[in-house]
Amino acid sequence: MPRRFHLVAALGLAAACGQLVAQAPPPKVLPGSITGQPPVAAAVTTVGGNQVAAAAPIERFLKERGAYPPETEQAVLAARLGTDWLYRMNLPGGRFQHGLNPAVRQWLESDDDFRQALATLALCEAAKFTGDERYAARAGGAVLALLAMTRPDPADATCRVPVAANDRCNRVGYASVTALAIYALANPDAKFLQDADGLMKFVRKQVRANGAIAFTEPATDEPHKADADGAAIYPGYALQAMAATLRLRPDAETRELFPRAVAYQARLLKSQPTPLLVATTLPALVEYALLANKDAAAVAAALDAADWLCNLQVTRPEPRRGAWAGGFSATPGVEPTADSAACTFALCHAARLTRQLPDVARFTRYRGAAVEGLAFTRNLQFTDESADHFEKAFRTRCVNGGVRRSPSDGMLRIDATASAVLAHLAYLQCGTEQRPQ
Repeated sequence: MPRRFHLVAALGLAAACGQLVAQAPPPKVLPGSITGQPPVAAAVTTVGGNQVAAAAPIERFLKERGAYPPETEQAVLAARLGTDWLYRMNLPGGRFQHGLNPAVRQWLESDDDFRQALATLALCEAAKFTGDERYAARAGGAVLALLAMTRPDPADATCRVPVAANDRCNRVGYASVTALAIYALANPDAKFLQDADGLMKFVRKQVRANGAIAFTEPATDEPHKADADGAAIYPGYALQAMAATLRLRPDAETRELFPRAVAYQARLLKSQPTPLLVATTLPALVEYALLANKDAAAVAAALDAADWLCNLQVTRPEPRRGAWAGGFSATPGVEPTADSAACTFALCHAARLTRQLPDVARFTRYRGAAVEGLAFTRNLQFTDESADHFEKAFRTRCVNGGVRRSPSDGMLRIDATASAVLAHLAYLQCGTEQRPQ
């Protein structure tokens, strides 16, 4: 059993929630120095009275070679390789090829709509980061494919409801990540944003009076049987989507529900933390702490969660398990998996918070853990060097850039690669990419 961490006064977030809602001032849009990105994705900028295309975030890494540490340059390459693989896996209809068993050159027959949404989110984020029009075109098509599996709620035309196409589609998780993907587009059109608003209205309807996010199907009120990790994953992504709504499309209902939902999830972290639960919730905790003007209890909650994750990192594996180094494992002796990328993603957000406090000691710790976590993830990613045992054309088209599920599992899947891309992009934009001072 993983060691439990303690959050200050049950995080103290319930009280902070009540205080924040009682005052009810609309939160100010945070500057880019805090959020790590513009409040609205800027496709153009004004120079000398003329509108010109804004430089993509990746440009600073390409133009200033040698200005960043080696691990940052490796992160840029890994993010691009993973995005290229997702780009190639994207089919004409907008959906992604689910995965591949490269050892026998066989595509995986199973599919998962939530993983489709994660792959779309990663492609959208990468398109905005790189400014690559090819990625942007595929990202828009992938979003359309996701929205095709939703419909207006017959009882509320302003609410958009996911329609499950298979037994692996969790509607709360699907709606949350689809909305995040739309918000991540560099220049989403009004219809996309309207659809995202409708999906977020569906998500808000799942927030119960005590702040719990009901991710189960209403008909049975039972956990989704096809996904044992659902309780750890879907509420966390719902919180991330609500945080993105407050940052980009704020509304009164989200301002009221978000603190309550964060408070509930934080209490859950105190009583029964798991790596995925902490990894998906921590980014939302960081957003709440910043939106609440660095509320002491919220900051303590986020830092405790990040410290707990750091304690799960494999730092000194046995020689025969050297490939485990940098991964995150809740149980000693159990092989870490590609889920470690989600833990790294969360620690990048925690590092962003420490830069605002500031907390140099924790920033150094979180940055170090993120660097090691990304190194573990890159060891799962196929490159020309690690995939040279495959025939060249097959390797170039189907293998390079894909991420395996674990050191002992050679299956490539879109969710593993998407998580790796998202973790590398978070690292490159949260302040950890710079040389330590």
